[in-house]
Amino acid sequence: MKIKLAIAVALMLAACAPPQSGAEATVRGIYDQVQQHIGREVTPREAIPMSDDLAALLERAEAAADARDEPFIDGDLAANCQDCQSLTGLEIGPQAGPEPVPAERGHTLLEARFVINGNEERAVIYDLIETPHGWRVDNILAEGFNLRAEAESYLADATDANAASAVASPPSP
Repeated sequence: MKIKLAIAVALMLAACAPPQSGAEATVRGIYDQVQQHIGREVTPREAIPMSDDLAALLERAEAAADARDEPFIDGDLAANCQDCQSLTGLEIGPQAGPEPVPAERGHTLLEARFVINGNEERAVIYDLIETPHGWRVDNILAEGFNLRAEAESYLADATDANAASAVASPPSP
């Protein structure tokens, strides 16, 4: 009898839990990785399943940064911090931010809210698309931060710097 009661209670609790969409499960997976790395190192970029387009854009920006001997992104993309030690209170759901970002057609926006280092509230918005390989991050947004815009701006600056350098020191004959 006790076993039947325990099974019934477990089934009732499972029925009460909100279902996770594939997009939400993808974002939860990112934060599983954050928890494994926080306090020791930044979450590896490979732990964030990105669309092919975003991954290629970041690879170009990182290559330009390597050529300039500087980091492209200095911090943890998913945790939205530098040198953070803890992440608690994770909640993932529809975008609730102060100024909603409109989702492009075929995109889903999910917001991750959490607390860094015990007292710093953060929110990160994931722009996701469904691909044949599952849900992929197509952009990451936070207050004052847009990953795509940062990468595009960095590449434009690197191109301008290379052009200025070529003009300043023409090739020798």
